Formats: sequence, C-alpha cells, structure tokens
Amino acid sequence: MVRWRHFLRRFLIGLLKLTDEKGREKKKRKRVPLRETRVSPWLIGVVIFLILFWILLIEFGFFWKNVLGLFLFIGIIVVMLSVYIKRYALDRGDHNSLAIIGLITVIMALIIEVIHVTPELSSYLVPIASAGMLITILINSHLAMVVVLLLSIVLALISRFNFDLFFFALIGGVAGIFSSLDVRHRRDLVRAGLYISGANMVVIAMIGLIRQKPFTQLGENFLWGIGNGFLSVILTMGILPYLEELFSITTNIKLLELSDFNQPLLKKLMMEAPGTYHHSIIVGNLVENASELIGANSLLARVGAYYHDIGKLKNPEYFAENQEGLLSKHDDLTPNMSSLILISHVKEGVDLARGYKLHRPIINIIEQHHGTSLIHYFYHKAMEENKASKVGEEKYRYPGPKPRTREAAIVMLADAVEATSRTVEEPSYERLRNVVDKMINDKFIDGQLNDCDITLVNLHRIAESFAHTLTGIYHTRVEYPKKE
Repeated sequence: MVRWRHFLRRFLIGLLKLTDEKGREKKKRKRVPLRETRVSPWLIGVVIFLILFWILLIEFGFFWKNVLGLFLFIGIIVVMLSVYIKRYALDRGDHNSLAIIGLITVIMALIIEVIHVTPELSSYLVPIASAGMLITILINSHLAMVVVLLLSIVLALISRFNFDLFFFALIGGVAGIFSSLDVRHRRDLVRAGLYISGANMVVIAMIGLIRQKPFTQLGENFLWGIGNGFLSVILTMGILPYLEELFSITTNIKLLELSDFNQPLLKKLMMEAPGTYHHSIIVGNLVENASELIGANSLLARVGAYYHDIGKLKNPEYFAENQEGLLSKHDDLTPNMSSLILISHVKEGVDLARGYKLHRPIINIIEQHHGTSLIHYFYHKAMEENKASKVGEEKYRYPGPKPRTREAAIVMLADAVEATSRTVEEPSYERLRNVVDKMINDKFIDGQLNDCDITLVNLHRIAESFAHTLTGIYHTRVEYPKKE
C-alpha cells in the first residue's frame, strides 16, 4: 500500500510539473496575427474548385456524365488560373493575394447562384464588376482580368451556356477594372459605378437589337444594368475596408487616410516633437516629387516619410530638431550611450507603428530608412576620446535592414539631405545641389542602396528633384525697406 502511495505521489508531482512547463511554453509562444497567417495556395485552389463544382452540379444535376464533365471543365479552369497566377502575376509566397482571390471568387460564385435561383431577380444584376474592382484596388489589374473572365464563364455555365450573359459580365467587369485603376478616394468608386452602368447599357442595347427584343424588355434590362453598376459599387465600398484590414493591404485609399494630419499619431508627433514633425513634412515633399520622376509610388513614399521618425516620440529631447537653446542632452552622455539612443528610435518607431496598426509597407519604411548607416558624429567623437584603443564601427551603425524598395531608399536619401541642408549658409541652388550630391554619393559608396532596384539614372533625377525642392523651401527674400 505504501509503495502504491509513493508511486501515485510521484506520478501526480510529475504531472503537475509537466502541466506547469506546458503552461510556460504556451505563454512564451508568440501569437501569430490573423493578417500574417499563411494559407496554402493548394488549399485555396481546392476550395474554389469544390464550391464551383458543387454550384454547377446543383444546376446540372448529379448524373455521372454531368459529374465527370463538370469535374474536368472546372478542373481545367482552376489549373490554368493557378498556373497563370504562379508564373506571371504574383511573387512566390504572396499568400495574401492568393487568399484574397480565393475569397472574392467564392463570394461572387455564391452571389451568382443566389441571384440565379431567385426568380424575381435578373442575371443582369450579378455584380461581377465588383470582383474586378476589388482585385484591381487590392492587388493588380492583370489578376482582376483573369478572375472576371473566370466568373463570366461560371455565370454563362449556370445560365446553360448563355453567351449573352457571358459577354455582358465580361464587358461590365472590364469597365470596372479600368475605372478603378487609379482610385484614390472612396468617392472615386461612385464614378466607377457610372462607367459600369454605362457599359452595361451599351451591351444590353447591342444584345437587344441583335436579338430583336421588344422595347419594353429592353427598358427593363436597362434598369437591371444600371442597378448592376450601383450594386457593384455598394459591394466594393462595403467589403474593401474589411479586406484592407484583414490582409493588411495598403491601398491608395488607405494611404490618403493615413496622410490626414488629424491622424492620432501625426497629431501626437506635432504636439510632442514639433521639430521632428516639421522635418517629416519637408521630407514628405522631397520624396513625393522625386518618386514621381522615377516612377515609384509617390503616395506611399510621402506617407512613409510622414511616419518614418515616429520613434523619436520616445525621447524627443535627444534629437537636434527638438532641442531648444544651445544645450544638448548629449553633452552629459558618452558617445556610445548617445548612439544607442539615436539607434533605438527605429525600433521604437516600428513598435509604435504596430501599436497603431499601421500596415507593413509603412513599417518597412520606418525600419529601413537608416539602413546600416554609420552615426558619424558620435563615432568620430568616440575615436577622439579613445585614441589609445580601437573603436568598433558596429556599435555606431544602425541595425538595418537596408532599403529594399525604391520608396524606402528615397525616404532614406531625403531624410539625410533635409537634415544636412539646414546647415548650409546662404543656400543657393548650387550649394544645395553640392550637398545633395555629396549625401547621395556617401550613401551609395557605403552600400546602403545595394538591396533595392534603383539605378544611377534614378539617383541623378532624385538629386535634381531634391535640389529644386530645397531651393524653393530655402529661397532668399528681398529685405523690405524700413519705415522712418
């Protein structure tokens, strides 16, 4: 009996230890946000295949010939779509875009089926243009075209190979794609709805004239076509914000919202670090003009510039632009400690951006806007104070990574140029151009631009743009005569 008690006691103690260890591991384990969850492309393809297959089987019946024919037909379409997406349209590992395509395709296929089985509704109401608009805004127009073609085929199949509906859906979808190529405000989607309605009416009129349909039916179909355009816009405006947030997609619409100076983070920067705020605005102006010249995303670059230094909110008084008077907080610190404070603002900025739920492209610019640059002032100060011993550069370099996009590279260059241009006495175009050329050349020689696709021609255009913009900012004024 004693032996059994001893065994039971050891078993219970061991079980408690195991439970405690499991609990600690669970606490340590980092929770993966839904927006960073990766879904297998094969799983997405299988889901699309099964739902389309089931919808068409409901329409055609569960006879073995129908099952085999539809299985082959849908299988060929899904395989061709997958091959095209993998080879031509998406970067390898772009799981977000694949998930968006799968989700939109499934939702639209279900809408097609619901409208088809509802006798009070016309198939002319099916808002396939909405799928084209959503994928154009969130991903690109090439993929949107493929998905619109796929959904048009599905609509024609459900309608028993109705070519009229296939042509109607395809033209309406293409109109939706082209009208949403450069959407910057949500109100632009209303204009897109008008284009879709107009395209629908043209196709309906053409089909009606060829088929010699009566004018009463033609008028009724016109109303369904107009309703299709507005329904497409309503669906797009309703679904878009959720897809932006769920998949962390930074659209032009989202960027314009982030550029609003009433955003909480920008207002906080303006109140607590006014010097950094003013610096960020000027950097935003510099990068926008330069980005347009080299074909980069000027809106992303400008918004990234507004937020690139938000990490300075942690210790704003330790940065020159926020210091009042001649005294500096760094006078009482060692060069090593000063460099640590300066370097930390990148990590603090990334943490702050995540806390305010900024999207990945903005966070990337914050993280990369210094690359692995050397903090020259404190490095040379450390060398002067420690002449007897060697000072390692690695302690005085930012941790990186280096800029990986043209937008991040332009923000890095503009950040350095704007800060240095403040020291120029009697700024003229020639003097400012010399400063700009020197700063860009230093970054280039230091290898900070090695990881992004920026060319020497691009750098020349960027330098020219920076010099012109800075000349406009620091232009001299004629002294007004004093009143006697």
